[in-house]
Amino acid sequence: MSLTPLIKHKHFYIKREDLNPTGSAKDRAIQAQISNLLAKNYTSAVISSTGNAAISAAHFCQKANIALTVFVSPKINPHKLKLIKNYFVNVISSSKPISSAYKFSKTYHAYNLRQSTDPVAFTGYSQIGQEIMDQLPQVSSIFIPVGSGTTLYSIAKSTPKHVLIYAVQPANNPSIASFFDKNYNPENFSSTDSLSVKFTPLKQIIIRLLKARGGGLVINDHLIQQQLANLNKLSINTSAESALAIAGLVKAKLLKIDIGKFPLVIFTGTKR
Repeated sequence: MSLTPLIKHKHFYIKREDLNPTGSAKDRAIQAQISNLLAKNYTSAVISSTGNAAISAAHFCQKANIALTVFVSPKINPHKLKLIKNYFVNVISSSKPISSAYKFSKTYHAYNLRQSTDPVAFTGYSQIGQEIMDQLPQVSSIFIPVGSGTTLYSIAKSTPKHVLIYAVQPANNPSIASFFDKNYNPENFSSTDSLSVKFTPLKQIIIRLLKARGGGLVINDHLIQQQLANLNKLSINTSAESALAIAGLVKAKLLKIDIGKFPLVIFTGTKR
């Protein structure tokens, strides 16, 4: 796995996980999982995904000659679906993609690449925290776009306890961040479609972690769009999820939260 860049931008730093081989932080976990399934002599894999994880899985399974089945929601982003179908994978639409993938795994002895329940995925994501500490040892706080919370959990576990950790979530699905932040207007839509997961098995663990090390921030979509526009002006082509992380940092500063002199945001995916 190649090192992703860490750059300074204005008064904060950015970890460019959107520059991974398939354009998202999912590559970290998927590559570790595929190494594990090969070691255990699996010949097929299955995944349920909102898009980025499936794109990553399709890419690396193809390289490893592993047969992949992907379960997606009927509401998946059409462009992401097209990218998945560019690979030689079996794509199945399901109203319950998580449970469908689980049943498929058991029935056909396929390795389930679901990251929030696979400890191997945590090992892959922990590389991000390790790299941050090598690239910016003085980092004071990290702002992470959160869906299931798997990436956040792994980064927190691979960084010192004095580094503050903030979960940043959109106002349409603030399952973790709303425990800490009530200052937002609930919404039914968000441009951050890769964070729409409803099943968060690590929720209580992450909330306890954030109580000790930081907190959460909920962001309304117009603030995400504002940050996306700012990034576009600078010709930084990244995702709404990445803009969400910056909006979280901006909100923390407006709330006068002490985030230290070396705050950092994680860009988790490229623009799709």
